[in-house]
Amino acid sequence: MALDKAIITKTYLNKRYLYILSYAFFVSYLLINTGIYSDEFTIINNLKSIGSYRVFDSRPILYITHLIPYYLALNSNFFIISIFKILYNLVSIYLVYKFFSLYLDKRNAILTSFLFVFYLSHDSTAYVLLGHYLVLSIAFYLFSFYLAFFSRMFEAFLVALIASFISYGSFPVALSLSLLFVLNKEYKKGSVILIPNILYILYFIIMTILSSTNSSKFSESLTLTIVIKQFMLQIITFTEAMIGPSMWLKIYYSFSQLSIISWFIGGFLIILFYFTPSGESNKPNSKLLICFFAMIILSFIMFSVTGRYPQLTFNLGNRVTVYGSLLLTYLIVLMPLSKSMKTIVFAVMIFTILGISNHWKMWNAHQQVVISNIKNNQALKNYSDDRVIYVSGNQYSKYGKISHIEFLSENWVVSSVFKLALERDDISAISINKRHKYIDGSLIDAKYNVKTKIDDHINVYDSEKDKLFRLDVVEINSYIDSLPPDTRHWIQMLDRENFIKKIILYLMPRLEYAL
Repeated sequence: MALDKAIITKTYLNKRYLYILSYAFFVSYLLINTGIYSDEFTIINNLKSIGSYRVFDSRPILYITHLIPYYLALNSNFFIISIFKILYNLVSIYLVYKFFSLYLDKRNAILTSFLFVFYLSHDSTAYVLLGHYLVLSIAFYLFSFYLAFFSRMFEAFLVALIASFISYGSFPVALSLSLLFVLNKEYKKGSVILIPNILYILYFIIMTILSSTNSSKFSESLTLTIVIKQFMLQIITFTEAMIGPSMWLKIYYSFSQLSIISWFIGGFLIILFYFTPSGESNKPNSKLLICFFAMIILSFIMFSVTGRYPQLTFNLGNRVTVYGSLLLTYLIVLMPLSKSMKTIVFAVMIFTILGISNHWKMWNAHQQVVISNIKNNQALKNYSDDRVIYVSGNQYSKYGKISHIEFLSENWVVSSVFKLALERDDISAISINKRHKYIDGSLIDAKYNVKTKIDDHINVYDSEKDKLFRLDVVEINSYIDSLPPDTRHWIQMLDRENFIKKIILYLMPRLEYAL
């Protein structure tokens, strides 16, 4: 009898370890060779000057979790960034799993955790190390709740403190999880979750007063009317991003990104899902639903105050949809469907995740080709003109018809890429694209309302053709018109007078340059 029990236990442990290894392998496959993006080039470039980079002052934990990986990547060793991405995503999955194990059986808990971390709407948090801070903060806060649930108060306080100081967007998570304890009349546990975040808010306010680096997080002309309009925009864009055309376009286009290996891995996982026992029959917990819904509303309020972050499915800004994805993944896993229907839903999500992963890998490979072209371009290596170089092309990756991952679209990124590639600090390069216009002797950037006086010509580097050339002022507008459009949202494809565009511009007038 004892021998039979030992055999059963050993078999269970072997299956459990195999299950864990399968997740670890799949996560590693999704993230390996996904490189660095956007602001990460700037961070790495600035790290060359010791003490010159203070971007994490408002999130001091990131000096440990993120600055170390970027420092290790100084010599273009970007592979190390993928290793840290794998590590942080696996840690996040585990911490979120521990929280959901309080409400779901083990199988559903780990599935919910994985789908949350790799949810379709916020792929920037998984594939951009810099963007993962939001998921990491939420994961630590959920684990803090788990510790407090079992009355491990001191540990819960410390973990909540870490979670708070990882992200300036931690408040909605802290307050909503505290609310969950309050609903269970466990006020002491709720305070253990909330107090660390209050300490962080005080820290953030002090840092904002002492330094101007954080002031841009808030709208400069904040009024009640503006906040209400921004809140309405949050509701509209959240609904559209999560269940509207953007989400369906993302799913549809993802299938065109799949490789043979992706089809094979996806097929294997779907067969495994179908033949794995369903486990216990879980039902949605009403108090947990209230908690997740409160988290969404609180995030809307937070973004309404900043006035800068609409909910998007595409572009690196899609990280803000992470708050709402907790509720959606929880509901998706608990949908009252037959095993066959659940398998179909799972298949769509897995193949979409695989397609998204391939897209990031392909774009990373393309970025490295462009960087190599810049590095080896003789005209750029010999460039001695004091004039700034205007860089066109490779603004965003193309995810179907949508412009998705940013590359050479922002000035600070272009400048950093050129300095890193050419190993020169004396060269200035910025972006030129459709948002620019040459008017009355000045080149105007409509997005930032920046005017640059130009009398005779500009020097342009076409990153698509790997060519540096002179462009006279009389030719600037025609050249800009010849550049391909960057469609960052399907709404841009609609007619100018479309009522949807009018509503968006009423709620967020600063988007005039894009629409």
